[in-house]
Amino acid sequence: MIIGDRLREMREAKKLSQGDIEKRTGLLRCYISRVENGDTVPAIETLEKLARALEVPLSKQTSPPVEQN
Repeated sequence: MIIGDRLREMREAKKLSQGDIEKRTGLLRCYISRVENGDTVPAIETLEKLARALEVPLSKQTSPPVEQN
């Protein structure tokens, strides 16, 4: 699932743990894990919380990464 993969990729790039995201969003770490593993699809409001926690635009979560040459 693109959203979960992108979320994990962006979180790891910023050297944040799921616990860090939990503190920033109020979402449970186990829920964040389920999203990253593709077991659940978050609502748009949840995606907005995650975007704010990661300090990225919402659109960055849903688009594939841009390869740089």
